[in-house]
Amino acid sequence: MELSQNIHLLGDLLGRVISELESPQLFKIEENIRLLAKARRAGDGVAAERLLKEVAALKNSDARVIAAAFAAYFDLVNLAEEHQRVRLLRQREDESYPEPVRESIGEAFALLKKEGVSAEAVAALLENLFIELVLTAHPTEARRRTVLSHTERIETLLRLLNQDGLARRKKEETETALQNAISALWLTDRARADKLSVTDEVRTGLYFVESFFWDTIPLIYRDLEEALQKYYPTLKAPKDWLSLASWIGGDRDGNPFVTAAVTAETLRLHRGLAVEGHQKALKELARQLSVSSNRIPPPQALTEWIEKRRPGFSEHIAYIEKRYAHEPYRLIVAILANDLKEASGDDMTSNLLSASPHPARLQLADLLEPLQMISAALPANLTHDELQTVINKVQVFGLRAARLDLREESSRLNAALGEILRALRIENDFENLSDSARETLLARLLSEPLPALSSHPGVTSASAETWALFQLIARVYAIYGTDLLGPVVISMTRSAADVLTVLLLAKWAGCKTIPQIVPLFETIEDLKDAAGILELLFNSPVYRAHLEAHQNKQMVMIGYSDSNKDGGYLMANWALYQAQEEIAQMAQKYAIRLTLFHGRGGTIARGGGPANNAIRAQPPGSVNGRFRLTEQGEIIASRYSNPDIAHRHLGQIVNAVLLASAPRAVESIPQKWRETLSEMSKVGKEAYRALVYETPGFIQFWEAATPLDEIKRLQIGSRPSARGRLGAVNQIRSIPWVFSWMQSRFNLPGWYSLGAGLSAAPDLSLLQEMYDGWLFFRTLLNNSEMSLLKADMDISALYVSLAPDEKLADKIFNSIRSEYERTKEMTLKISRHQTLLELEPVTRQAVQLRNPYVDPLNYIQVEMLQRLRALKDPECAEAKPLREVMALTINGIAAGLRNTG
Repeated sequence: MELSQNIHLLGDLLGRVISELESPQLFKIEENIRLLAKARRAGDGVAAERLLKEVAALKNSDARVIAAAFAAYFDLVNLAEEHQRVRLLRQREDESYPEPVRESIGEAFALLKKEGVSAEAVAALLENLFIELVLTAHPTEARRRTVLSHTERIETLLRLLNQDGLARRKKEETETALQNAISALWLTDRARADKLSVTDEVRTGLYFVESFFWDTIPLIYRDLEEALQKYYPTLKAPKDWLSLASWIGGDRDGNPFVTAAVTAETLRLHRGLAVEGHQKALKELARQLSVSSNRIPPPQALTEWIEKRRPGFSEHIAYIEKRYAHEPYRLIVAILANDLKEASGDDMTSNLLSASPHPARLQLADLLEPLQMISAALPANLTHDELQTVINKVQVFGLRAARLDLREESSRLNAALGEILRALRIENDFENLSDSARETLLARLLSEPLPALSSHPGVTSASAETWALFQLIARVYAIYGTDLLGPVVISMTRSAADVLTVLLLAKWAGCKTIPQIVPLFETIEDLKDAAGILELLFNSPVYRAHLEAHQNKQMVMIGYSDSNKDGGYLMANWALYQAQEEIAQMAQKYAIRLTLFHGRGGTIARGGGPANNAIRAQPPGSVNGRFRLTEQGEIIASRYSNPDIAHRHLGQIVNAVLLASAPRAVESIPQKWRETLSEMSKVGKEAYRALVYETPGFIQFWEAATPLDEIKRLQIGSRPSARGRLGAVNQIRSIPWVFSWMQSRFNLPGWYSLGAGLSAAPDLSLLQEMYDGWLFFRTLLNNSEMSLLKADMDISALYVSLAPDEKLADKIFNSIRSEYERTKEMTLKISRHQTLLELEPVTRQAVQLRNPYVDPLNYIQVEMLQRLRALKDPECAEAKPLREVMALTINGIAAGLRNTG
């Protein structure tokens, strides 16, 4: 069926469910509101007034049903659109076969071959290839995992219903099952009853690892192997180049609920998933490896491996050996599956926190080496699919599913060390020393023997907890090896001393191996200082020794969210671009193998947008085959919950990394373009900060004209929404900042200040020249078109009416609306587009078709905010049903716009 037919079917079934489970009258009210919203979009002013009155007349209980109806509708529409995307992907693959599809791994190697890139150059690229996705628990996934499971079931039934040649009876049965699944979705509470714990978030992240990444990433490995075989047959694919990491359970920045004990439990859950997944795969593989030793005798190394293990055979393994006496390959795999079963009984959390931990029963090499020996012993046509897939999974997921990063804010690390130094009578005011004084002191301490430390140095609980983290790192490495943990990320890195502080804490805590240390540069000023800070580190003998222990590899993280909140859309993008250039140049100067770690979010304001274009638009020389990025919140579900879409998206990332890293002649960016963009960015930053930081009452306007307070109340994340009491924009987390503006349809962080900056350019033709010739500038403008299209100033005006200070609200809103019109006008003039998103007509049409269904949710949300704010006591019993409706509208708007934070 076509997309419109699927949407029509799902909409009809939802209507039946509402009529049956609620009432026909409520369904009639919902339909009336929908038609009024469509008429309003078509320019009917009377319909707009009637829509306002219709929503105002809703009882709270009826408002809940209407909001739930539109929210559920978007869940279903999103599934239909994903199904259509998959259908089109397969159609394009068929049409292009045997040539590779656009933006695929195969296309990347085909282009390199066509451009005459030698096998030696490609081999060098592959040797350095490293791509890692980092899952984070940033609270932008507004849907419960239970709701995701229901939608997954609906998607499966929809796919079955769209199969060719489906018998009439089977079709009727499937439609009935589909209506039942929609009923189950309707009857499920969309909002969580309790606030998420960190462990809840960990389990949600692992749900995606197990359900989607576990089977999809090995397909990407296969794609690369097949592409090499076709275009560069003399080359071998690298073994461990695409992997997963996670911050969930290890990100302590601003989250007091992430403790050393929680991190230990997270590592247990990670290991448990990997062990269980590999055990299941090995059991299935054992059935396939029924090769007789009479036909293909095992090599001596495998025979010796079996004999070495024989004394420890369990009764089960002895039985298998006896029953399958001439099937040694099956026996080996069965032994490995049994090893995993025994390892699954380890209480890893207790072991890591114990005063006398025991060694790990199983290491990664124990699993991988015999599998590789089997692969070498058997013919390729026997082992390529099943066995190689298992080997790939073991290499990718190891015994930890995903590497766990550890993140902490620099001031907390400095405070912990300062407390220890005071106790040791080394330095009484470490935190307030100048950067250079701290660097000198730290370098000296790192060169000296360890001082006499108690097992729990420090006085405050915060310092004790920081110390416990580094003790945990030491134990993880000592017991389980270096595979479980990722790097230590320092948020708000301001100096080289911040990095040396981590090095010293790790050394003093007994880490014989110290993880990679990753500075995170977030504000505009910090991005400008980044290269200089790295040069200080690269010239530090103690830090240089640390780098040598990591093969001279340095990872540097750049933050898209805080830079945008600090300087606005235009300045943030240009500052990030320049910082990457300077960091890459500094790494090259000191022969450092650099990996840039991109802290991107889902929205354009937080570095979102088409991944392939974003990677290709990075500064030349900044990728070099190494790329790491965060995948956050609702983006994980939207990109990876459908296996075909996940496969496509990962392929696009790899395609872009390969092409961005290929040895090509790169034209330098004309100095005139750079100077123009620098000047525009300054003007843009001034315009942005004049509104956000310098306008008296702006914070109060923001709180009044958005559902910020209700977003902070949502049970969608374990981390507090602000750094302390909210008094300035820089104290709020970037996610609720973006989320609140998106909900109220301003979408301000994704475009504000761009028009002011562009208008400051000397002439339009120069900007058009930059747009045509500079991929970075073109991507910046094209991305802003998505933000502008999803914004709606008429809907935003409804929220402005909520502000108690009408004069202030009108003044601020007039500034915002004026800048919106200017940004839209300048963007279209430069691109020469007639409409926003002209280059993406399917996306543009989807947004326009969704708007009449999103608008009623905004109307209901504004009405609920009015009722809530009219209450004398915001915590009274009457507030509860209103907040239930609020949660539904927030959820529905996020689903309708396909964006939260």
